[in-house]
Amino acid sequence: MLARMLAAPLGAALLLAVSACGGSGDSSPSSADLSAGSVARSFSGSAAPSILNLPAGSQAFIRTVDHRTVLYVVPDSEPTGPAPLMIVLDYLGGNPPFMANLIQAGLHASKGMVLAFPAHEGVSWINGVPLSGAGNQQTDIDFLSDVITDATTNLPVDAAKVSMTGYSEGGFEADLFACTKPQMLVGFGMVAAAQLNTTSCTTATPGKRMIFDGTNDVEVPYNGMGALQPEETTLAQWEQNESCNGTETATTLPGLVSDGTSVVEHRMPGCGAILYQIVNGGHTWPGSEVTLTTILDGTTSQNIDATQAQWDYFSGK
Repeated sequence: MLARMLAAPLGAALLLAVSACGGSGDSSPSSADLSAGSVARSFSGSAAPSILNLPAGSQAFIRTVDHRTVLYVVPDSEPTGPAPLMIVLDYLGGNPPFMANLIQAGLHASKGMVLAFPAHEGVSWINGVPLSGAGNQQTDIDFLSDVITDATTNLPVDAAKVSMTGYSEGGFEADLFACTKPQMLVGFGMVAAAQLNTTSCTTATPGKRMIFDGTNDVEVPYNGMGALQPEETTLAQWEQNESCNGTETATTLPGLVSDGTSVVEHRMPGCGAILYQIVNGGHTWPGSEVTLTTILDGTTSQNIDATQAQWDYFSGK
């Protein structure tokens, strides 16, 4: 997490760019049910920042919720019915456009994904991790709840298929939100993050849960450190919470490239919790772009795309 501070100056500059482009976000027509044919909801908002990488087939816009910006990266074409939505939370010192570019959101949107990137206040989310700073955790919980309400009320989004994931500090926040407001999500994920032993998460809802963590992650060690639980301990807790029965399997997935990493999938048949152990992976988002900042955080595995894997799982694709 300390390495994320290296991105803070760039993150702050980009956040100003997003804020300058922010608009009302309240002008969109709303409908209780897109398929009912009353008032059609559509992708709409203010202009997105020009720094976004948007290939053909994708578009982006900004909405404002609780005086904060929310960046959407979506397909060019409107969905024929309410679409799944995956909310992606960035890291310490990051911001929505930088996170969107890092995970190649435009490319994923051109293939059908609907992604939202809310902006935190200050350098990070208030999630219980000391580096995130002091503040009221409920403030961010309320904000993210309002983001979901805005999306499911004003955009062609399916309220039954909203998921949340996050990178590093964003992953801690996704876990905290899911443990606090499980009824609002179909699933959640953590990338280069872990469950804190101070976070009470005993509910089996949402049932779909994913963790991605590298064995060479020195900031969020795979085997735990201090208040950070070992990833396999968290998986076992989730399986117990869900009353799963059976034998957990550890399956090495077929390699896609030779980058020094491999991926081991830990899961119990019929259970909604999955752990992806990224062997030799660093404090990185698997499948994302490799940048100067991410190189400093270790190897970014290209043997699994964390964005695609979570979208497919949470949206039921």
